[in-house]
Amino acid sequence: MSENKLAGKVALITGGARGLGRGYALHLAGLGADVAIVDRNLRAAEVYEFEKELLKADTVMEECEALGAHVLGIEADLTDREVTEAAVARLVDELGSVDIAICNAGGGTVVFADEVEVPEDGQTDINTTGTASDCPQEMLTRVLDTNLMTCMYTCMAVAPYMKAQKHGKIVTVSSTGGMDAGAGYHPYGTAKAAIIYYTRTLAQDLGPYNITVNAIAPGIIRTGRLGDRAHLSKYIALRREGTIEDCARVVEFLVTDLSDYVTGRTIPIDGGQYR
Repeated sequence: MSENKLAGKVALITGGARGLGRGYALHLAGLGADVAIVDRNLRAAEVYEFEKELLKADTVMEECEALGAHVLGIEADLTDREVTEAAVARLVDELGSVDIAICNAGGGTVVFADEVEVPEDGQTDINTTGTASDCPQEMLTRVLDTNLMTCMYTCMAVAPYMKAQKHGKIVTVSSTGGMDAGAGYHPYGTAKAAIIYYTRTLAQDLGPYNITVNAIAPGIIRTGRLGDRAHLSKYIALRREGTIEDCARVVEFLVTDLSDYVTGRTIPIDGGQYR
Protein backbone atom coordinates (compact mmCIF):
# COMPACT_ATOMS: atom_id res chain seq x y z
CA MET A 1 0.00 0.00 0.00
CA SER A 2 2.88 2.36 -0.75
CA GLU A 3 1.16 4.14 -3.66
CA ASN A 4 -1.12 7.04 -2.79
CA LYS A 5 -3.67 5.95 -5.39
CA LEU A 6 -6.46 7.63 -3.46
CA ALA A 7 -4.76 10.87 -2.45
CA GLY A 8 -7.33 13.67 -2.35
CA LYS A 9 -10.27 11.25 -2.14
CA VAL A 10 -12.71 10.90 0.74
CA ALA A 11 -13.99 7.43 1.54
CA LEU A 12 -17.04 6.58 3.64
CA ILE A 13 -17.03 3.17 5.31
CA THR A 14 -20.17 2.12 7.14
CA GLY A 15 -19.83 -0.45 9.90
CA GLY A 16 -16.15 0.45 9.97
CA ALA A 17 -15.40 0.17 13.68
CA ARG A 18 -14.36 -3.47 13.50
CA GLY A 19 -14.05 -6.54 11.30
CA LEU A 20 -14.09 -6.21 7.54
CA GLY A 21 -15.15 -2.57 7.75
CA ARG A 22 -12.09 -1.75 9.82
CA GLY A 23 -9.96 -3.57 7.26
CA TYR A 24 -11.40 -1.51 4.41
CA ALA A 25 -10.84 1.73 6.34
CA LEU A 26 -7.21 0.90 7.06
CA HIS A 27 -6.55 -0.24 3.51
CA LEU A 28 -8.02 2.89 1.91
CA ALA A 29 -6.26 5.15 4.41
CA GLY A 30 -3.04 3.39 3.47
CA LEU A 31 -3.75 4.28 -0.16
CA GLY A 32 -3.95 7.96 0.74
CA ALA A 33 -7.69 8.48 1.19
CA ASP A 34 -9.24 10.51 3.97
CA VAL A 35 -11.72 8.37 5.81
CA ALA A 36 -15.14 8.76 7.43
CA ILE A 37 -16.17 5.82 9.60
CA VAL A 38 -19.86 5.59 10.45
CA ASP A 39 -20.93 2.93 12.92
CA ARG A 40 -23.64 2.56 15.52
CA ASN A 41 -20.83 1.96 18.06
CA LEU A 42 -17.37 3.32 17.25
CA ARG A 43 -15.86 1.20 20.03
CA ALA A 44 -17.59 -2.02 19.01
CA ALA A 45 -14.28 -3.85 18.67
CA GLU A 46 -13.78 -3.78 22.43
CA VAL A 47 -16.60 -6.29 22.94
CA TYR A 48 -14.97 -9.08 20.95
CA GLU A 49 -11.80 -10.75 22.20
CA PHE A 50 -10.32 -11.35 18.74
CA GLU A 51 -11.16 -7.82 17.61
CA LYS A 52 -9.41 -6.27 20.62
CA GLU A 53 -6.29 -8.25 19.82
CA LEU A 54 -6.23 -6.86 16.28
CA LEU A 55 -6.45 -3.19 17.29
CA LYS A 56 -3.15 -1.31 17.23
CA ALA A 57 -4.67 1.79 18.87
CA ASP A 58 -7.71 2.58 20.98
CA THR A 59 -9.95 2.93 17.93
CA VAL A 60 -9.84 2.38 14.18
CA MET A 61 -9.98 6.16 13.76
CA GLU A 62 -6.64 6.47 15.54
CA GLU A 63 -5.24 3.62 13.47
CA CYS A 64 -6.19 5.43 10.26
CA GLU A 65 -4.76 8.72 11.53
CA ALA A 66 -1.46 6.93 12.12
CA LEU A 67 -1.43 6.18 8.39
CA GLY A 68 -1.66 9.90 7.62
CA ALA A 69 -5.37 10.15 6.88
CA HIS A 70 -7.76 12.87 7.95
CA VAL A 71 -10.42 10.88 9.79
CA LEU A 72 -13.96 11.49 10.94
CA GLY A 73 -15.84 9.08 13.20
CA ILE A 74 -19.62 9.31 13.44
CA GLU A 75 -21.85 7.19 15.64
CA ALA A 76 -25.17 6.80 13.84
CA ASP A 77 -28.01 4.34 13.40
CA LEU A 78 -28.07 3.85 9.65
CA THR A 79 -31.41 2.05 9.77
CA ASP A 80 -32.88 5.56 10.08
CA ARG A 81 -32.88 7.33 6.71
CA GLU A 82 -32.82 10.87 8.10
CA VAL A 83 -29.94 10.00 10.44
CA THR A 84 -28.03 8.52 7.52
CA GLU A 85 -28.56 11.64 5.42
CA ALA A 86 -27.39 13.83 8.30
CA ALA A 87 -24.25 11.71 8.77
CA VAL A 88 -23.32 12.01 5.10
CA ALA A 89 -24.00 15.76 5.11
CA ARG A 90 -21.71 16.12 8.11
CA LEU A 91 -18.85 14.18 6.52
CA VAL A 92 -19.09 16.24 3.32
CA ASP A 93 -19.10 19.42 5.39
CA GLU A 94 -16.06 18.38 7.42
CA LEU A 95 -14.01 16.45 4.84
CA GLY A 96 -15.09 18.29 1.70
CA SER A 97 -16.62 15.56 -0.46
CA VAL A 98 -17.61 11.92 -0.63
CA ASP A 99 -15.84 10.15 -3.49
CA ILE A 100 -16.09 6.56 -2.30
CA ALA A 101 -18.79 4.77 -0.32
CA ILE A 102 -18.32 1.28 1.10
CA CYS A 103 -21.73 0.09 2.33
CA ASN A 104 -20.43 -2.50 4.75
CA ALA A 105 -22.84 -2.18 7.72
CA GLY A 106 -24.79 -5.37 8.36
CA GLY A 107 -24.43 -8.94 9.52
CA GLY A 108 -26.49 -12.05 10.10
CA THR A 109 -27.20 -10.85 13.60
CA VAL A 110 -30.40 -10.20 15.53
CA VAL A 111 -28.70 -8.89 18.67
CA PHE A 112 -25.07 -7.77 18.75
CA ALA A 113 -22.92 -8.57 21.75
CA ASP A 114 -22.47 -4.91 22.64
CA GLU A 115 -26.24 -4.47 22.91
CA VAL A 116 -26.65 -6.75 25.91
CA GLU A 117 -25.18 -6.91 29.39
CA VAL A 118 -22.15 -9.16 29.14
CA PRO A 119 -22.19 -12.03 31.68
CA GLU A 120 -19.02 -13.29 33.30
CA ASP A 121 -18.66 -16.22 30.92
CA GLY A 122 -18.78 -13.91 27.88
CA GLN A 123 -21.43 -12.97 25.39
CA THR A 124 -21.60 -13.59 21.67
CA ASP A 125 -23.87 -12.23 18.99
CA ILE A 126 -27.31 -13.77 18.67
CA ASN A 127 -27.46 -14.80 15.03
CA THR A 128 -30.48 -15.19 12.80
CA THR A 129 -32.12 -18.62 12.74
CA GLY A 130 -35.25 -17.90 10.70
CA THR A 131 -36.42 -19.90 7.72
CA ALA A 132 -38.23 -18.77 4.61
CA SER A 133 -41.49 -20.25 5.91
CA ASP A 134 -41.11 -19.34 9.57
CA CYS A 135 -39.28 -16.19 10.64
CA PRO A 136 -40.17 -14.17 13.75
CA GLN A 137 -41.14 -10.60 12.89
CA GLU A 138 -38.54 -9.05 15.18
CA MET A 139 -35.79 -11.07 13.48
CA LEU A 140 -37.10 -10.30 10.01
CA THR A 141 -37.28 -6.56 10.63
CA ARG A 142 -33.90 -6.28 12.36
CA VAL A 143 -31.91 -8.23 9.78
CA LEU A 144 -33.52 -6.60 6.75
CA ASP A 145 -33.06 -3.15 8.29
CA THR A 146 -29.46 -3.79 9.32
CA ASN A 147 -28.39 -5.14 5.96
CA LEU A 148 -30.63 -4.00 3.12
CA MET A 149 -32.00 -0.69 4.37
CA THR A 150 -28.66 0.61 5.68
CA CYS A 151 -27.16 -0.10 2.25
CA MET A 152 -29.99 1.61 0.38
CA TYR A 153 -30.11 4.61 2.70
CA THR A 154 -26.34 5.11 2.43
CA CYS A 155 -26.41 4.93 -1.36
CA MET A 156 -29.35 7.32 -1.54
CA ALA A 157 -27.59 9.74 0.82
CA VAL A 158 -24.31 9.88 -1.12
CA ALA A 159 -25.89 9.90 -4.59
CA PRO A 160 -26.73 13.64 -4.76
CA TYR A 161 -23.16 14.62 -3.88
CA MET A 162 -21.64 12.19 -6.37
CA LYS A 163 -24.06 13.30 -9.08
CA ALA A 164 -23.12 16.94 -8.51
CA GLN A 165 -19.39 16.21 -8.79
CA LYS A 166 -19.98 13.76 -11.67
CA HIS A 167 -17.88 10.97 -10.28
CA GLY A 168 -17.95 8.40 -7.53
CA LYS A 169 -17.32 4.80 -6.57
CA ILE A 170 -19.90 2.84 -4.56
CA VAL A 171 -19.24 -0.66 -3.24
CA THR A 172 -22.09 -2.55 -1.66
CA VAL A 173 -21.53 -5.66 0.42
CA SER A 174 -23.52 -8.77 -0.31
CA SER A 175 -22.47 -12.31 0.62
CA THR A 176 -22.16 -15.73 -0.95
CA GLY A 177 -25.19 -16.38 1.24
CA GLY A 178 -27.10 -14.04 -1.06
CA MET A 179 -25.95 -15.79 -4.24
CA ASP A 180 -26.84 -19.39 -3.43
CA ALA A 181 -29.97 -20.34 -1.52
CA GLY A 182 -29.42 -22.54 1.51
CA ALA A 183 -31.61 -24.33 3.96
CA GLY A 184 -31.26 -21.72 6.66
CA TYR A 185 -29.82 -18.34 7.65
CA HIS A 186 -32.92 -16.50 6.51
CA PRO A 187 -33.55 -13.54 6.34
CA TYR A 188 -29.85 -12.66 6.03
CA GLY A 189 -29.49 -14.38 2.67
CA THR A 190 -32.64 -12.68 1.42
CA ALA A 191 -31.29 -9.24 2.37
CA LYS A 192 -27.95 -9.96 0.70
CA ALA A 193 -29.67 -11.20 -2.47
CA ALA A 194 -31.69 -7.99 -2.57
CA ILE A 195 -28.46 -5.97 -2.33
CA ILE A 196 -27.24 -7.64 -5.53
CA TYR A 197 -30.41 -6.60 -7.36
CA TYR A 198 -30.26 -3.10 -5.89
CA THR A 199 -26.63 -2.74 -6.95
CA ARG A 200 -27.47 -3.66 -10.53
CA THR A 201 -30.33 -1.18 -10.77
CA LEU A 202 -28.43 1.61 -8.99
CA ALA A 203 -25.57 1.20 -11.46
CA GLN A 204 -27.99 1.84 -14.33
CA ASP A 205 -29.30 4.93 -12.55
CA LEU A 206 -25.92 6.46 -11.71
CA GLY A 207 -23.86 5.38 -14.73
CA PRO A 208 -24.61 8.54 -16.75
CA TYR A 209 -23.01 10.55 -13.93
CA ASN A 210 -19.70 8.61 -14.15
CA ILE A 211 -20.49 6.77 -10.92
CA THR A 212 -19.76 3.05 -10.70
CA VAL A 213 -21.67 0.74 -8.37
CA ASN A 214 -20.49 -2.80 -7.68
CA ALA A 215 -21.01 -5.43 -5.01
CA ILE A 216 -18.64 -7.81 -3.31
CA ALA A 217 -19.84 -11.13 -1.92
CA PRO A 218 -17.45 -12.45 0.74
CA GLY A 219 -17.60 -16.11 1.63
CA ILE A 220 -15.86 -17.73 4.61
CA ILE A 221 -13.63 -14.94 5.84
CA ARG A 222 -11.64 -14.91 9.07
CA THR A 223 -12.49 -11.76 10.99
CA GLY A 224 -11.72 -10.77 14.55
CA ARG A 225 -15.32 -11.45 15.59
CA LEU A 226 -15.58 -14.92 14.09
CA GLY A 227 -12.02 -16.10 14.69
CA ASP A 228 -10.59 -19.31 13.23
CA ARG A 229 -12.86 -21.14 10.82
CA ALA A 230 -10.15 -23.20 9.15
CA HIS A 231 -12.24 -26.33 9.68
CA LEU A 232 -14.43 -25.12 6.80
CA SER A 233 -11.49 -25.09 4.37
CA LYS A 234 -12.55 -28.48 2.99
CA TYR A 235 -15.44 -26.67 1.29
CA ILE A 236 -13.13 -24.16 -0.44
CA ALA A 237 -11.20 -24.88 -3.64
CA LEU A 238 -8.13 -22.99 -2.40
CA ARG A 239 -8.29 -24.95 0.88
CA ARG A 240 -8.06 -21.93 3.17
CA GLU A 241 -10.41 -19.44 4.73
CA GLY A 242 -10.30 -15.92 3.36
CA THR A 243 -8.63 -12.98 5.06
CA ILE A 244 -9.67 -9.39 5.55
CA GLU A 245 -6.92 -8.38 3.10
CA ASP A 246 -8.34 -10.73 0.46
CA CYS A 247 -11.51 -8.64 0.60
CA ALA A 248 -9.76 -5.28 0.94
CA ARG A 249 -7.73 -5.85 -2.23
CA VAL A 250 -10.90 -6.41 -4.25
CA VAL A 251 -12.35 -3.24 -2.74
CA GLU A 252 -9.16 -1.44 -3.82
CA PHE A 253 -9.77 -2.59 -7.39
CA LEU A 254 -13.36 -1.34 -7.29
CA VAL A 255 -12.56 2.12 -5.90
CA THR A 256 -9.57 2.95 -8.10
CA ASP A 257 -9.29 3.66 -11.82
CA LEU A 258 -8.54 -0.01 -12.46
CA SER A 259 -12.31 -0.63 -12.47
CA ASP A 260 -13.52 2.46 -14.33
CA TYR A 261 -15.36 0.31 -16.90
CA VAL A 262 -16.85 -2.14 -14.41
CA THR A 263 -20.27 -1.43 -12.94
CA GLY A 264 -23.39 -3.26 -11.84
CA ARG A 265 -21.46 -6.43 -11.05
CA THR A 266 -21.07 -8.70 -8.05
CA ILE A 267 -17.67 -10.21 -7.31
CA PRO A 268 -17.57 -13.31 -5.07
CA ILE A 269 -14.59 -13.42 -2.73
CA ASP A 270 -14.79 -17.02 -1.62
CA GLY A 271 -11.71 -18.94 -2.74
CA GLY A 272 -13.88 -21.17 -4.91
CA GLN A 273 -16.31 -22.10 -2.15
CA TYR A 274 -18.61 -24.89 -3.27
CA ARG A 275 -20.85 -25.35 -0.26
